[in-house]
Amino acid sequence: MQTTVKKPLSVIQSLAAGFELILQNPWVLLLPVALDLFVWLGPQISVRPLLTQFAAFVNSTAVVSANASAENLQNAELLREAIQAAADSFNVFGVIATGVPTLFWIQPPPAEWVRTILFSVSDVFRLFAILLPLGLIALALTTLYFELIGRAVRKESDAKTLVPRLARGFGTVTLLSIILMIAVVAVALPVSVGATFLSMINQNIASFLLLTGMLLVAWAMLYLAFILPSIFVSGANAWQAIFNSISIFRFDFWSAMGIVFLTYIIRVGFAFIWDFFGDNPWGILFDVIANAFLGSGLVAALMVFYADRIDWLNQLRERIRQHHAQLKGR
Repeated sequence: MQTTVKKPLSVIQSLAAGFELILQNPWVLLLPVALDLFVWLGPQISVRPLLTQFAAFVNSTAVVSANASAENLQNAELLREAIQAAADSFNVFGVIATGVPTLFWIQPPPAEWVRTILFSVSDVFRLFAILLPLGLIALALTTLYFELIGRAVRKESDAKTLVPRLARGFGTVTLLSIILMIAVVAVALPVSVGATFLSMINQNIASFLLLTGMLLVAWAMLYLAFILPSIFVSGANAWQAIFNSISIFRFDFWSAMGIVFLTYIIRVGFAFIWDFFGDNPWGILFDVIANAFLGSGLVAALMVFYADRIDWLNQLRERIRQHHAQLKGR
Protein backbone atom coordinates (compact mmCIF):
# COMPACT_ATOMS: atom_id res chain seq x y z
CA MET A 1 0.00 0.00 0.00
CA GLN A 2 1.19 3.49 -0.83
CA THR A 3 2.25 5.23 2.38
CA THR A 4 2.69 8.78 1.13
CA VAL A 5 0.38 11.22 -0.58
CA LYS A 6 1.76 13.78 -2.99
CA LYS A 7 2.02 17.22 -1.42
CA PRO A 8 -0.60 19.52 -2.99
CA LEU A 9 0.35 22.66 -4.90
CA SER A 10 0.50 25.92 -2.98
CA VAL A 11 -1.63 28.90 -3.95
CA ILE A 12 1.32 30.64 -5.63
CA GLN A 13 2.29 27.48 -7.51
CA SER A 14 -1.29 27.14 -8.75
CA LEU A 15 -1.31 30.75 -9.96
CA ALA A 16 2.00 30.27 -11.77
CA ALA A 17 0.75 27.04 -13.36
CA GLY A 18 -2.43 28.77 -14.51
CA PHE A 19 -0.62 31.55 -16.33
CA GLU A 20 1.87 29.08 -17.79
CA LEU A 21 -1.08 27.09 -19.13
CA ILE A 22 -2.45 30.16 -20.92
CA LEU A 23 0.98 30.94 -22.39
CA GLN A 24 1.03 27.42 -23.81
CA ASN A 25 -2.53 27.77 -25.16
CA PRO A 26 -2.84 31.47 -26.21
CA TRP A 27 -5.78 30.76 -28.52
CA VAL A 28 -7.95 30.62 -25.37
CA LEU A 29 -7.70 34.43 -25.33
CA LEU A 30 -9.56 34.76 -28.63
CA LEU A 31 -13.03 34.47 -27.08
CA PRO A 32 -12.72 37.15 -24.34
CA VAL A 33 -10.89 39.51 -26.73
CA ALA A 34 -13.53 38.99 -29.45
CA LEU A 35 -16.37 39.63 -26.98
CA ASP A 36 -14.80 42.84 -25.70
CA LEU A 37 -14.22 44.09 -29.25
CA PHE A 38 -17.81 43.21 -30.19
CA VAL A 39 -19.28 45.08 -27.22
CA TRP A 40 -16.99 48.05 -27.90
CA LEU A 41 -17.04 48.28 -31.69
CA GLY A 42 -20.09 46.26 -32.71
CA PRO A 43 -23.79 47.16 -32.94
CA GLN A 44 -25.57 48.31 -29.82
CA ILE A 45 -28.89 47.58 -28.12
CA SER A 46 -29.64 50.74 -26.19
CA VAL A 47 -31.75 51.06 -23.03
CA ARG A 48 -31.63 54.84 -23.08
CA PRO A 49 -35.44 55.37 -23.33
CA LEU A 50 -36.06 52.97 -20.44
CA LEU A 51 -33.38 54.47 -18.21
CA THR A 52 -34.50 57.98 -19.09
CA GLN A 53 -38.01 57.09 -17.90
CA PHE A 54 -36.57 55.64 -14.70
CA ALA A 55 -34.44 58.74 -14.08
CA ALA A 56 -37.49 60.95 -14.51
CA PHE A 57 -39.43 58.72 -12.10
CA VAL A 58 -36.67 58.99 -9.47
CA ASN A 59 -36.60 62.76 -9.82
CA SER A 60 -40.39 63.19 -9.67
CA THR A 61 -40.70 60.85 -6.66
CA ALA A 62 -38.14 62.90 -4.73
CA VAL A 63 -39.79 66.20 -5.64
CA VAL A 64 -43.33 65.22 -4.63
CA SER A 65 -42.25 63.51 -1.41
CA ALA A 66 -43.65 65.41 1.56
CA ASN A 67 -40.65 64.56 3.72
CA ALA A 68 -38.02 65.29 1.11
CA SER A 69 -35.14 67.25 2.62
CA ALA A 70 -32.64 69.31 0.68
CA GLU A 71 -30.07 66.51 1.12
CA ASN A 72 -32.49 63.86 -0.20
CA LEU A 73 -33.34 66.04 -3.19
CA GLN A 74 -29.63 66.49 -3.92
CA ASN A 75 -29.02 62.71 -3.65
CA ALA A 76 -31.96 62.06 -5.98
CA GLU A 77 -30.55 64.52 -8.50
CA LEU A 78 -27.12 62.84 -8.36
CA LEU A 79 -28.77 59.44 -8.88
CA ARG A 80 -30.75 60.79 -11.83
CA GLU A 81 -27.59 62.19 -13.43
CA ALA A 82 -25.77 58.86 -12.92
CA ILE A 83 -28.63 56.92 -14.51
CA GLN A 84 -28.78 59.36 -17.42
CA ALA A 85 -25.01 59.08 -17.97
CA ALA A 86 -25.25 55.28 -17.93
CA ALA A 87 -28.11 55.39 -20.41
CA ASP A 88 -25.80 56.85 -23.06
CA SER A 89 -23.31 53.96 -22.93
CA PHE A 90 -25.13 50.78 -21.86
CA ASN A 91 -25.04 48.05 -24.49
CA VAL A 92 -27.41 45.15 -23.73
CA PHE A 93 -25.38 42.95 -26.10
CA GLY A 94 -22.73 42.85 -23.35
CA VAL A 95 -24.88 40.32 -21.47
CA ILE A 96 -23.44 37.59 -23.70
CA ALA A 97 -20.04 38.16 -22.04
CA THR A 98 -21.37 37.52 -18.52
CA GLY A 99 -19.46 34.28 -17.81
CA VAL A 100 -16.22 35.20 -19.59
CA PRO A 101 -13.55 37.48 -18.02
CA THR A 102 -14.07 40.47 -20.30
CA LEU A 103 -13.28 44.10 -19.55
CA PHE A 104 -16.43 45.97 -20.57
CA TRP A 105 -19.50 43.76 -20.04
CA ILE A 106 -22.56 46.01 -20.70
CA GLN A 107 -20.82 49.39 -20.49
CA PRO A 108 -18.14 49.89 -23.17
CA PRO A 109 -15.84 52.91 -23.01
CA PRO A 110 -16.76 56.19 -24.74
CA ALA A 111 -16.15 56.21 -28.50
CA GLU A 112 -15.10 59.03 -30.82
CA TRP A 113 -17.45 57.70 -33.50
CA VAL A 114 -21.22 57.35 -33.69
CA ARG A 115 -22.24 53.91 -32.46
CA THR A 116 -24.57 51.79 -34.58
CA ILE A 117 -27.76 51.25 -32.56
CA LEU A 118 -29.86 48.34 -33.83
CA PHE A 119 -32.81 49.38 -31.71
CA SER A 120 -33.68 50.96 -28.39
CA VAL A 121 -35.58 49.30 -25.54
CA SER A 122 -38.38 51.39 -24.11
CA ASP A 123 -40.21 48.97 -21.78
CA VAL A 124 -39.31 46.29 -19.25
CA PHE A 125 -41.14 43.43 -21.01
CA ARG A 126 -39.18 43.93 -24.22
CA LEU A 127 -35.97 44.08 -22.20
CA PHE A 128 -36.71 40.70 -20.60
CA ALA A 129 -37.62 39.27 -24.01
CA ILE A 130 -34.17 40.31 -25.24
CA LEU A 131 -32.30 39.17 -22.14
CA LEU A 132 -33.59 35.59 -22.32
CA PRO A 133 -31.91 34.59 -25.63
CA LEU A 134 -28.84 36.67 -24.78
CA GLY A 135 -28.60 34.80 -21.47
CA LEU A 136 -28.67 31.45 -23.28
CA ILE A 137 -25.91 32.67 -25.61
CA ALA A 138 -23.93 33.74 -22.54
CA LEU A 139 -24.27 30.23 -21.07
CA ALA A 140 -23.12 28.68 -24.36
CA LEU A 141 -20.08 30.97 -24.60
CA THR A 142 -19.23 30.36 -20.93
CA THR A 143 -19.39 26.62 -21.58
CA LEU A 144 -17.11 26.92 -24.61
CA TYR A 145 -14.59 29.10 -22.78
CA PHE A 146 -14.33 26.91 -19.68
CA GLU A 147 -14.23 23.71 -21.72
CA LEU A 148 -11.29 25.04 -23.76
CA ILE A 149 -9.34 25.78 -20.58
CA GLY A 150 -10.53 22.54 -18.98
CA ARG A 151 -9.18 20.53 -21.92
CA ALA A 152 -5.79 22.18 -21.43
CA VAL A 153 -5.85 21.33 -17.71
CA ARG A 154 -6.85 17.72 -18.49
CA LYS A 155 -4.21 17.60 -21.26
CA GLU A 156 -6.89 16.34 -23.64
CA SER A 157 -6.38 16.77 -27.37
CA ASP A 158 -8.97 14.41 -28.89
CA ALA A 159 -11.30 16.64 -30.96
CA LYS A 160 -14.01 13.94 -30.99
CA THR A 161 -14.78 14.55 -27.33
CA LEU A 162 -15.24 18.32 -27.70
CA VAL A 163 -18.86 18.44 -28.90
CA PRO A 164 -20.21 15.84 -26.41
CA ARG A 165 -18.48 17.57 -23.51
CA LEU A 166 -19.76 20.96 -24.67
CA ALA A 167 -23.32 19.63 -24.81
CA ARG A 168 -23.04 18.05 -21.38
CA GLY A 169 -21.35 21.13 -19.93
CA PHE A 170 -24.02 23.44 -21.33
CA GLY A 171 -26.79 21.33 -19.80
CA THR A 172 -25.03 21.19 -16.43
CA VAL A 173 -24.26 24.92 -16.34
CA THR A 174 -27.86 25.75 -17.29
CA LEU A 175 -29.23 23.46 -14.57
CA LEU A 176 -26.83 24.92 -12.00
CA SER A 177 -27.87 28.46 -12.95
CA ILE A 178 -31.52 27.55 -12.37
CA ILE A 179 -30.71 25.85 -9.04
CA LEU A 180 -28.70 28.81 -7.80
CA MET A 181 -31.37 31.34 -8.84
CA ILE A 182 -34.03 29.32 -7.01
CA ALA A 183 -31.78 29.04 -3.93
CA VAL A 184 -31.08 32.79 -3.88
CA VAL A 185 -34.79 33.59 -4.21
CA ALA A 186 -35.60 31.03 -1.49
CA VAL A 187 -33.27 32.90 0.88
CA ALA A 188 -33.86 36.47 -0.29
CA LEU A 189 -37.66 36.38 -0.34
CA PRO A 190 -38.33 35.35 3.28
CA VAL A 191 -35.47 37.55 4.53
CA SER A 192 -36.85 40.58 2.66
CA VAL A 193 -40.41 39.95 3.86
CA GLY A 194 -39.22 39.39 7.43
CA ALA A 195 -37.08 42.53 7.37
CA THR A 196 -40.03 44.55 6.06
CA PHE A 197 -42.23 43.49 8.98
CA LEU A 198 -39.43 43.89 11.52
CA SER A 199 -38.70 47.42 10.27
CA MET A 200 -42.11 48.43 11.65
CA ILE A 201 -40.94 47.28 15.08
CA ASN A 202 -37.21 47.96 15.14
CA GLN A 203 -35.08 49.19 12.25
CA ASN A 204 -31.87 47.83 13.76
CA ILE A 205 -33.22 44.27 13.95
CA ALA A 206 -34.45 44.53 10.35
CA SER A 207 -31.02 45.70 9.19
CA PHE A 208 -29.35 42.87 11.09
CA LEU A 209 -31.64 40.32 9.41
CA LEU A 210 -30.84 41.72 5.96
CA LEU A 211 -27.12 41.69 6.71
CA THR A 212 -27.35 38.09 7.95
CA GLY A 213 -29.13 37.04 4.76
CA MET A 214 -26.51 38.69 2.57
CA LEU A 215 -23.69 37.05 4.55
CA LEU A 216 -25.33 33.63 4.17
CA VAL A 217 -25.58 34.08 0.40
CA ALA A 218 -21.97 35.35 0.18
CA TRP A 219 -20.71 32.43 2.30
CA ALA A 220 -22.60 29.93 0.15
CA MET A 221 -21.23 31.47 -3.07
CA LEU A 222 -17.71 31.23 -1.63
CA TYR A 223 -18.11 27.50 -1.03
CA LEU A 224 -19.37 27.13 -4.61
CA ALA A 225 -16.31 28.82 -6.14
CA PHE A 226 -15.10 25.54 -7.67
CA ILE A 227 -18.31 24.31 -9.29
CA LEU A 228 -17.27 25.33 -12.80
CA PRO A 229 -13.80 23.78 -12.46
CA SER A 230 -15.51 20.63 -11.20
CA ILE A 231 -17.75 20.50 -14.26
CA PHE A 232 -15.03 21.16 -16.83
CA VAL A 233 -12.15 19.29 -15.20
CA SER A 234 -13.89 16.32 -13.56
CA GLY A 235 -16.93 16.16 -15.84
CA ALA A 236 -19.19 16.33 -12.76
CA ASN A 237 -22.95 16.77 -12.93
CA ALA A 238 -24.67 19.62 -11.08
CA TRP A 239 -24.92 17.92 -7.67
CA GLN A 240 -21.46 16.37 -7.88
CA ALA A 241 -20.03 19.80 -8.77
CA ILE A 242 -21.63 21.33 -5.68
CA PHE A 243 -20.37 18.47 -3.49
CA ASN A 244 -16.84 18.64 -4.94
CA SER A 245 -16.60 22.41 -4.47
CA ILE A 246 -17.73 22.18 -0.85
CA SER A 247 -15.31 19.28 -0.27
CA ILE A 248 -12.36 21.41 -1.39
CA PHE A 249 -13.20 23.99 1.28
CA ARG A 250 -13.94 21.36 3.94
CA PHE A 251 -10.60 19.60 3.60
CA ASP A 252 -8.33 22.55 2.76
CA PHE A 253 -10.22 25.68 3.75
CA TRP A 254 -7.36 28.16 4.08
CA SER A 255 -5.70 27.32 0.77
CA ALA A 256 -9.06 27.40 -1.03
CA MET A 257 -9.91 30.70 0.63
CA GLY A 258 -6.44 31.98 -0.22
CA ILE A 259 -6.64 31.37 -3.97
CA VAL A 260 -10.21 32.71 -4.22
CA PHE A 261 -9.30 35.83 -2.23
CA LEU A 262 -6.05 36.37 -4.13
CA THR A 263 -7.70 36.05 -7.56
CA TYR A 264 -10.33 38.58 -6.46
CA ILE A 265 -7.70 41.03 -5.20
CA ILE A 266 -5.70 40.69 -8.43
CA ARG A 267 -8.80 41.36 -10.56
CA VAL A 268 -9.78 44.41 -8.54
CA GLY A 269 -6.25 45.77 -8.41
CA PHE A 270 -5.66 45.48 -12.14
CA ALA A 271 -9.06 47.06 -12.86
CA PHE A 272 -7.54 50.32 -11.59
CA ILE A 273 -4.40 49.80 -13.67
CA TRP A 274 -6.41 49.40 -16.90
CA ASP A 275 -7.84 52.89 -16.35
CA PHE A 276 -4.41 54.43 -16.98
CA PHE A 277 -4.37 53.11 -20.57
CA GLY A 278 -7.98 53.82 -21.55
CA ASP A 279 -7.52 57.34 -22.92
CA ASN A 280 -7.19 56.31 -26.58
CA PRO A 281 -8.20 53.38 -28.82
CA TRP A 282 -4.73 51.81 -28.76
CA GLY A 283 -4.67 51.93 -24.98
CA ILE A 284 -8.12 50.35 -24.83
CA LEU A 285 -6.97 47.58 -27.18
CA PHE A 286 -4.00 46.95 -24.88
CA ASP A 287 -6.37 46.79 -21.91
CA VAL A 288 -8.59 44.28 -23.71
CA ILE A 289 -5.73 41.90 -24.53
CA ALA A 290 -4.00 42.28 -21.15
CA ASN A 291 -7.27 41.77 -19.25
CA ALA A 292 -8.05 38.66 -21.33
CA PHE A 293 -4.66 37.19 -20.41
CA LEU A 294 -5.01 38.12 -16.74
CA GLY A 295 -8.58 36.83 -16.42
CA SER A 296 -7.85 33.62 -18.32
CA GLY A 297 -4.74 32.99 -16.24
CA LEU A 298 -6.75 33.35 -13.02
CA VAL A 299 -9.48 31.03 -14.32
CA ALA A 300 -6.84 28.48 -15.31
CA ALA A 301 -5.22 28.83 -11.87
CA LEU A 302 -8.52 27.99 -10.16
CA MET A 303 -8.89 24.96 -12.43
CA VAL A 304 -5.31 23.80 -11.77
CA PHE A 305 -5.82 24.28 -8.01
CA TYR A 306 -9.09 22.31 -8.17
CA ALA A 307 -7.59 19.49 -10.27
CA ASP A 308 -4.65 19.17 -7.89
CA ARG A 309 -6.80 19.27 -4.73
CA ILE A 310 -9.43 16.82 -6.00
CA ASP A 311 -6.66 14.39 -7.00
CA TRP A 312 -5.14 14.84 -3.54
CA LEU A 313 -8.52 14.18 -1.89
CA ASN A 314 -9.12 11.09 -3.99
CA GLN A 315 -5.72 9.70 -2.98
CA LEU A 316 -6.48 10.47 0.66
CA ARG A 317 -9.88 8.79 0.46
CA GLU A 318 -8.32 5.74 -1.19
CA ARG A 319 -5.77 5.46 1.60
CA ILE A 320 -8.54 5.67 4.20
CA ARG A 321 -10.56 3.02 2.33
CA GLN A 322 -7.56 0.69 2.14
CA HIS A 323 -6.83 1.26 5.83
CA HIS A 324 -10.40 0.36 6.78
CA ALA A 325 -10.23 -2.70 4.54
CA GLN A 326 -7.04 -3.82 6.32
CA LEU A 327 -8.63 -3.35 9.72
CA LYS A 328 -11.65 -5.45 8.70
CA GLY A 329 -9.33 -8.15 7.34
CA ARG A 330 -7.58 -8.64 10.67
